[in-house]
Amino acid sequence: MAATLKTEVQIVHLQMGRRSAYAPTARVVEPTTGIAPARGKGNLYILLEITGDEPAVILRLYRELLNLIQETYYEVQGDVINALTEAIQAAHAHLQAHNQKHDGHVLAGVTCLVVTSQEVISAQAGPTILAVRSRAGLQWFSPLNHEEYVSLGEEETPAVEIGRVAGHVGVVIVAMNSAWANYLEVPLMMEATDVPHAQAVADQMAGIGIEADEELTALVVTLGESVRPARRVPITPEALPADAEAATPSDSMPSAPEEPLEEEVLDEELDWEAVYEMPGETTPSKRKQSRRTFSLAAITRLGKRAPRPKVTKKPAEPAKKQAAVKKPRRIPYVLGILLVLIVGVAVLTGGMWYYQNLQRQQLFEKFIQGAIAQYETAKSLEEIELKRQSLKFAEQQLDQARQLYPDNPKVRQVEAQLRAYQAEVNKVVGLMAGFDLPLHSFTDPASNPTTVFVNGLSVYILDTGRGVFERLQLDEATGDRPAQGIENPRVLLKTGDTVEGRTVGQLAHAIWAPAAGNRTVTSPLILDQGIQLFGISEGLGPVNVGLIDNPNLQFVNGLYYYNGNIYLLDSVGGQFWRYRPSGANYQNTPEPYFPPETTVNLKSVIDVGIDGYVWLLYPNGSILKFLSGIQEPFALEPIDPPLTQAVALWVNAAEGDLGRIYIADAATNRVVVFDKNGKLLAQLEPLEHAQALDELRDIYVDELTNTLYLLTKTELYQSPIPSFEIAPTP
Repeated sequence: MAATLKTEVQIVHLQMGRRSAYAPTARVVEPTTGIAPARGKGNLYILLEITGDEPAVILRLYRELLNLIQETYYEVQGDVINALTEAIQAAHAHLQAHNQKHDGHVLAGVTCLVVTSQEVISAQAGPTILAVRSRAGLQWFSPLNHEEYVSLGEEETPAVEIGRVAGHVGVVIVAMNSAWANYLEVPLMMEATDVPHAQAVADQMAGIGIEADEELTALVVTLGESVRPARRVPITPEALPADAEAATPSDSMPSAPEEPLEEEVLDEELDWEAVYEMPGETTPSKRKQSRRTFSLAAITRLGKRAPRPKVTKKPAEPAKKQAAVKKPRRIPYVLGILLVLIVGVAVLTGGMWYYQNLQRQQLFEKFIQGAIAQYETAKSLEEIELKRQSLKFAEQQLDQARQLYPDNPKVRQVEAQLRAYQAEVNKVVGLMAGFDLPLHSFTDPASNPTTVFVNGLSVYILDTGRGVFERLQLDEATGDRPAQGIENPRVLLKTGDTVEGRTVGQLAHAIWAPAAGNRTVTSPLILDQGIQLFGISEGLGPVNVGLIDNPNLQFVNGLYYYNGNIYLLDSVGGQFWRYRPSGANYQNTPEPYFPPETTVNLKSVIDVGIDGYVWLLYPNGSILKFLSGIQEPFALEPIDPPLTQAVALWVNAAEGDLGRIYIADAATNRVVVFDKNGKLLAQLEPLEHAQALDELRDIYVDELTNTLYLLTKTELYQSPIPSFEIAPTP
C-alpha cells in the first residue's frame, strides 16, 4: 500500500470569546480531481483580515476579495508562487480602487496556503500570522515582524512573503488574524498543535481565545494519511510521469540538498522579535515580492525531489554484415497508425472534457441545492438573527455555484429569491419616487450643505461651504418641484452681511423655531460661529435675536429647539445648555440640562432629537435616551446590516405606536425607521437609484404631507414615505 496525503480543515471564529459557526473571513477551495481550473495548483486556503471605518461595507469586501483571490490564483499561468503573488496583488489593487472611489481607508491582510501532494506553500501580505508545526518543530511567519509593513489597500504596493515546507503526515498549519498576537504563547501553541487533527487543534485555539475582547479567526489545516493501492511502476526514465499533480516548483525558490533535520529549542514565552526572521532576498518578478525563510535553517532543505535514477545501457554488439535486401515500403502502415493515434487522442480528450464537465455540473448542483436548503431553513426559523445567519450561509453556497457557472439561470433565480426574502426579513422598503430628478442641485464646488428643514412650501437649506442660508419655494399646485418665475432658491442670510449693526460671521447651525411657550415669534434661527443668533422676518428680512452670554460655553456643536426653548450642544464642555425665551429673544440665564451626577459622553454625539425626552445619536447608530437629564433604559433592535455611519436624527412628537425615530446612515445610503420602543419598522432605500444618496448629510420628515427630504453633498431629494404595513415574516 502507498500512503498519500489528505487534508482536514476547521475554521475558528470567536466574537467576544464566543465561538461562532459563521466566518466570512476565510475560504477553503479543495477542487475535485479533474475539476480544478488549472492542473498542478493544489488546494487553496485563504484567511483575510479587513479593517476600516465602514464595517457595513466590510462584509461585501470580504466576499469580493475572497472571490478575486480564488479566481486569479487558478486563472494565472505559471507556477504556484507567481500565481499566489498575482492573486494577492489583484486583491490589493481592488481594495486600493475602493479607497480611492469612496475616499476611505480600508486596509487588509491576507494569508494564502497552497497544499499539494509534495509541499505546503504560504503567501502573506499585511497584518497576518501563520504558525506551522512539522517535524522541524513550531515555526512562525508574519509580516508584523517588520515595523514598516504595508497592508493591502495602501498607496504603496505590499510585499508578498513566501514560505515553503515539505508536506508530510502530521503537519499542522494555523493561519490567524493579527489580534491573536495578544493571546499567543509558545507553550500554548505547542499544546494546541500537539494532536495533528483539525478539530482538536480548533478546539484548543478556541480555548486560547475564550477571554478575548477582539474578534479572532483561525484557519486550521492538518495533513493526514490517506491509504490507496500502490501501482508498481518500473523506475526508468520512460516510466516517470509526464505531468504530476503536485504544484510546479518556482524557479526562484530552488530546493537544497537533503540533510538530516536539526532540532531547535523553543522559548517558554513568545518573543516576537526572536521568533520571526527577516525575509530572504526579494524574488525578481513583475510585481513586488519577497521570500521569508523559516525559523529552522534545515527546513529550506526540505522538498528536494530525488534525482532521476540513472539507467546504464549495455553497448550493443556490432551487427553481422548481411547482404543488402530491398526493404518494403511502409508508408501506408505508418499513416494508418497515425490515424489511429489521432482518433484515440480525440476520443480521450473528448472523454476527459465530458467527465470534467459532468463533475462541474454535479458540483454546481450541489452548491445550488445547498443555497436552496439554507434558504428553506431560514424560512422555517422563528428567530430573526437565525434567519439572517442562514441567509448568509445561502449566499456563500450561491457564490461557490456562481464561480462555476456565473451566467446560469439557476444562479439568477436563487439570487432573486434570496434578495427578496432578505428584504422581507430585514424590512427593506423601497423609496420609489423622487430620485429621477433632484429637487435642487448644488453645483458650486464650494458648496457644503449641512442642514435642511421644511415649513409648508418653504424648504430651508444651510450651506456652510458657501456661507449662505437660503429658501427654496415649492410649487403651490404640485408641491414636488421648485416654483417658477421667482428667484429660487433665495438667499436669506449670508456670511459678511450686516444685520442691525452686527456683522454675520461664518454660519454654523440653523433650526425652525415656531412660536411656543414664551416664544412669540415663528421663524428660522441661524447661529454663527461667534455665537451670534439671527432670525428671518417675513417682512423685515434678517433680524438680530438676543442671546445671553454664557461664560461656561466652550464649543457649540449643535443648535436644537423644543417648545420655545433653544438648546446648545457643548461637546467640549460636556453639557447641553437650555435657553428659555423672553418674547423673541433669549436673555434668560442658560440652564445645564445634565445634572452633575449624570456622566455622558457628548464628544461623539452626531445629532440630537427632542420630544420631551432628549435623544443622543452616536456614529455607530446607538441612541441614549434622557428625561430631565437622567438616562432612561433604551436600545434599538439589531438590524442587518448594522448602522455604522449615522449622520442625522429626526424624531416626531408622538408617543406609543405613532412615535417615530428616523436615522440616516451614510455608509449604506438608507434611512432606518424605529418606533420609540426601539423596534425596527422599516429600512428605506432608493432601490432603483442606489447611488443617489451617496454622501448623505441630513434628513427631514414632513408629517403633514408624509414626505421625506434627503440632503446629500450635491443634491436635495424629496420622496413620499411608503407604508410601513409589512406582512409578518413567516
